[in-house]
Amino acid sequence: MRKTTQIIRYLITSFLILILALSCAQTSCAQDNFERQFRILFISSYSYSNATVPDQLDGFEKGLEGINAEITYEFMDSDVYYGAVDIMNFDKYLKYKVFSARNFDLVVVADDLALRYAINNRNVMFPDLPIVFMGINNKTEAVTAAAMKNSTGIAESPDFEGNYALMKALFPERDHLVVVVDSSVAGQGDYVEFMKFSENHPELEYNIVNTSYYTANGLEDVFHDLGAKDIILFLDFSTDGERKSYSLKNAADFISETAPSVPIFRLASADIGHGVLGGISYSFYEAGRTAGEAAASILRGESADNIPLQSNTITATFFEQKAMDRFGLKNSQLPAGSVIINERWNFAKFYRDNKIISNLAIVIALLLIVIITILYSTNNRRKNMLRTDFLTKMPNRMKIIEDMNQAISQSESYGLIMLDVDHFKNINDTYGHNVGDEVIVGVGQRLKKLADRNLTFARLGGDEFCGLFKDPSHDRAGKICEDILKATKTPFKTSKGDLELTVSIGCAMYPLDTKDSGTLMECADKALYVTKEKGRNGYTLFNSVN
Repeated sequence: MRKTTQIIRYLITSFLILILALSCAQTSCAQDNFERQFRILFISSYSYSNATVPDQLDGFEKGLEGINAEITYEFMDSDVYYGAVDIMNFDKYLKYKVFSARNFDLVVVADDLALRYAINNRNVMFPDLPIVFMGINNKTEAVTAAAMKNSTGIAESPDFEGNYALMKALFPERDHLVVVVDSSVAGQGDYVEFMKFSENHPELEYNIVNTSYYTANGLEDVFHDLGAKDIILFLDFSTDGERKSYSLKNAADFISETAPSVPIFRLASADIGHGVLGGISYSFYEAGRTAGEAAASILRGESADNIPLQSNTITATFFEQKAMDRFGLKNSQLPAGSVIINERWNFAKFYRDNKIISNLAIVIALLLIVIITILYSTNNRRKNMLRTDFLTKMPNRMKIIEDMNQAISQSESYGLIMLDVDHFKNINDTYGHNVGDEVIVGVGQRLKKLADRNLTFARLGGDEFCGLFKDPSHDRAGKICEDILKATKTPFKTSKGDLELTVSIGCAMYPLDTKDSGTLMECADKALYVTKEKGRNGYTLFNSVN
């Protein structure tokens, strides 16, 4: 009996020691993951102003939670710049950044054009890096990309079948489908997927309206002629035959105003409204979140080859109240769980019909106010973190772009300074990335000392910084640039000793240098390149660039 008791005690002690060891190992692993900062290159086919992009980025960052990552966002802006020359200029710009900046751990591409670019340039720019892609309209290209080594992602899978069934249920008298697409890469991907769907429905009557083949007046005529038998399936409409660009809002307004008596279904969640009735819509946020989770798994050590292509539909059902009213649709006719945008709600009527429930709801509402206040405060802190560079604690690219958009929306003039640390790659190669990080922090600290209420600095990523200043003039711009050169002239203290470095600066101002605020960053970059061509360690104002 005594011997048995000793054995039991021994087993219990061994078990406790094992649990303690595992706990310590997990803690150590968690600390390692937290301390290691991964670097992600995110290439988007569009710009942040495209309605789909914010949802994608928010979802991606949500899926990446728990990973200490610095994300460098690059936007191809193909809604506007989609020609061969535009792609060539983007290629030069990105290759310069990739080859001069620190190494990346993973590449993420969003939408078809960015995927094609990454595939075409992978061997040169990032041959050994895993690739995660999302928002790919052409399933064939998605399958081909997923079959490459060290690559995985998500195919954009609109629910044609579910929407077709929903159309027939809500509008049984309408038996003719008008499919709106364009000639963009995404548009042709959607067109291919629709044609695959139509092959399974020989009874389906439809015609294709490719907006890229029509003038604006021609499109008005096409939509004006639609009638009681038609339903519009709005897939893509970013350009017309006159090369005029349309945002999703502009396109939706255009279609609904020229065909007010025809219901419009959309298979993507961005910008439902503006006359669009709704539909079973692809969720860009959920797709981004799924891509973020895949990226997190890869950064934790899982092989991208072990993560299968996600091609299932990622959807939510949306409808817009005004459009529902126009076509006499009631909530009871919609699929369960549908989200109704701008839904009407009459509290007085609800209270009269449900006094006990209403009183209880008031109490719950008060509690919710307290909870929401706490969540609001927490969310504000999170938003600030999303807009702050992890390494320097300065504003990041997202924040500076928001400030620029705010200035544009308020018709304010402003100047933009682009700044690079000269020969920063040599510093990393000679002294290591830790010293490189120390230099970046040091530059950020000196820039922050120059900032005031009319001058803001931000880190864009790598060794790139920028400054945004109000009340621009050539004298003020020159003074700021000289202050920066003076501030960075003193050697920087690092763990490897004092290092001397120089910086190159380019500056452009709106509207002094360009009347198009959308090209201001390009102008400032051009001025920066002139400084580098002159030998670096100086600044160039755009007005002096030939």
